[in-house]
Amino acid sequence: MRIFTALKAPNSRIINASERGFTLVELMVVIFIIGIASAAVVMTVRSPERGVRDEAERFAARVAALRDNAIVQSRSMAVTIRPSGYSFETRNDGAWVSLSEAPFTSTDWQRGTSVQLTDSRQMRVAFDSTGMPSSAAKVVIKHDNVAVTLALAASGDVRVVR
Repeated sequence: MRIFTALKAPNSRIINASERGFTLVELMVVIFIIGIASAAVVMTVRSPERGVRDEAERFAARVAALRDNAIVQSRSMAVTIRPSGYSFETRNDGAWVSLSEAPFTSTDWQRGTSVQLTDSRQMRVAFDSTGMPSSAAKVVIKHDNVAVTLALAASGDVRVVR
């Protein structure tokens, strides 16, 4: 005998796999992947300051290596800075001779980069055999309206300052 009630029986339809929604775990995995991809994009985008700062730090590292090389070889060495680039020299038999081995090769500034020197259009700073420079200097390196200053102290310290 059948019993009838006022309540309607629940729909007991079986849900197919194609009609099923996403689980919370699946959604969290997708959000995680999007977050990783976003972080990768943010890490690869370069700020305008970063390019000029990289160039200034590369130049500062080469000048510091030249100073160290002057001490190790116990001979005078110099860096010549021009608007077009910079080069390295050593004192040999009373004359300045250009260095050609890495990392002391003559290098041009990146395209669009300009330099401001403290005194003149060209500057030579020589390091003696104790690593002391002939004079303290400041070189302002500009690229895309962003300027970074390289400071060479009288003690021989080479630093990139903002």
